[in-house]
Amino acid sequence: MAAEMLVPHRPPLCLVSRLLEFSGQTGVVESVIGPDNIFLEEDGSLPSLILAELIAQASAAVKGYDDLRQGKGIKKGFLVDIREIRFTGRCFKGDLLHIKVEIIRTISGFSVIHGEVEKNGDVLSAGTLKLWVPEDGERQGATREA
Repeated sequence: MAAEMLVPHRPPLCLVSRLLEFSGQTGVVESVIGPDNIFLEEDGSLPSLILAELIAQASAAVKGYDDLRQGKGIKKGFLVDIREIRFTGRCFKGDLLHIKVEIIRTISGFSVIHGEVEKNGDVLSAGTLKLWVPEDGERQGATREA
């Protein structure tokens, strides 16, 4: 399923392409690093920290699909914490990436996510993120969207 149907992000900030697999609280999302990616460096590489954003957006796609299955709308979420993340490889314009995510737990709108970004079966990044999806009626204040 196309990721744009599952996440609140729109180009050029939507960095994931489509949901490939879904099983409860886990999923696999595809991302193609296109030539129009606004985060590309001059040498065609993607900065490592953007891989954390790929994990966050992949999590949004998994959550979005689950919400759609339950008849709910797509909600905006916010990346609020990155912990225990490691970067072990680089990616470049034209690369096809697979992002595997697992929603470990959710409490009061906060979710702990473990994710891995892979290219050709090699792990480029792995780590744990914390995301916040405001409950209906909660104020979002001046927080910036992830």
